[in-house]
Amino acid sequence: MLSLHPRNSPSWSFLPLLLMMVMALPAVAGEEVMKDGILHVVNGAEPSGGRQTMHLEELWQVGGEDDEETVFGIINKILIDDDNNIYLLDAQLSEISVFSPEGELINTLGREGDGPGEFRGPTDMCFLPDGTIGVLQAFPGKVIKLNLDNTSAGTWPMGDPTKGAFYIMRGLREGGGNVVAGGTEQHVDQVEGIVTRETFLSNLTPEGLRDKTFASTTMTIKLAELKLDEKELIDGADRRFDVADDGRVVVAIPRNEYEVSVFAADGTLERVFSREYESWERDDRASGIWQRILETIQSQQAPGAPISWEDTEPDVEFLRMASDGSVWILNSRAMWTETPGAFTYYDVFSPTGHFEKQVQVVCEGDPQEDILFFAGNDLVFMITGFWDAALSRFGGAGTDDDEEEAEPMSVICYRIK
Repeated sequence: MLSLHPRNSPSWSFLPLLLMMVMALPAVAGEEVMKDGILHVVNGAEPSGGRQTMHLEELWQVGGEDDEETVFGIINKILIDDDNNIYLLDAQLSEISVFSPEGELINTLGREGDGPGEFRGPTDMCFLPDGTIGVLQAFPGKVIKLNLDNTSAGTWPMGDPTKGAFYIMRGLREGGGNVVAGGTEQHVDQVEGIVTRETFLSNLTPEGLRDKTFASTTMTIKLAELKLDEKELIDGADRRFDVADDGRVVVAIPRNEYEVSVFAADGTLERVFSREYESWERDDRASGIWQRILETIQSQQAPGAPISWEDTEPDVEFLRMASDGSVWILNSRAMWTETPGAFTYYDVFSPTGHFEKQVQVVCEGDPQEDILFFAGNDLVFMITGFWDAALSRFGGAGTDDDEEEAEPMSVICYRIK
């Protein structure tokens, strides 16, 4: 290591030249190579632009112990409209709470049920090209459309009903008129006792049919030999995708390769970018969560079926496309381990797939309990108590000795300083 202590430093006449040489070196921004006609951007472990800090300023807060008027179940998606009103999707209460930019409740959309404008167990939502809100119901998978005055705008069925498949849906995004949905399509052969299960990410036609497929994994399950394996039954690229304002689709397809594919809206693979990364080995807490989730599924749906879970977390836990075309990625270490002096951090890639920087987000909160949602150009929302609330639905939260009642969920609106 070079020390600049006077006793062992280079001659002072040489130092300015040395500094000029160092400053003139280009930043390492990722090697570009062609593979099978596709451009691959291969990045190292470190960003070319170093690390930056994003400070958040609290604007308002609703819910929680001190708010007796606002009660949330599990907030799992946040949208902002052109008037800066905020839409909070509640997966437990099956409704959308609409707040003004100042944090006042101004409307409630939808409700639990099976009738027009009603849904159960929603997993995602987005604004649709026709100006309505599309709420994605997990099962049976379909999109329920709502007008902003809380009247029903119809239902968008999923898939071709003549093919005898049923759908379990998890993700819904829109950009540039391109509506993309992710989930599983399942066909059951009762005679042979076989289930054919495809996990997919596709855009949808106005009739709800799958059009271009961006990611797909198919497996066959013999009901007589049923196993509950985390990687086969739960993991999928439909958890790790977003759609840009121009309709491009970004998706992290491999589970344990830090690799992101970028597709044009028409399904053409434009480029692939990756980052040098070592998969994070799950600690006791993470392994225990997945064990309890699978044990709950086992007891409710498949008593006696063997269960298995992975030793590592997916390299890419979450990704989003910012309005400037950059891709923000929450990797497994940022999600599961402590970030000194910050809530968490994101790997940020340029629109061309070069690893530009890491951004540490500084605000109050516990990353083991709370979660951040980016919305709009300069707002960030924290959902407190999110992970315990979400995982408790699947038996993954808490421990056998944990009898303390969870605090009510709150929503904190921050502005990026």
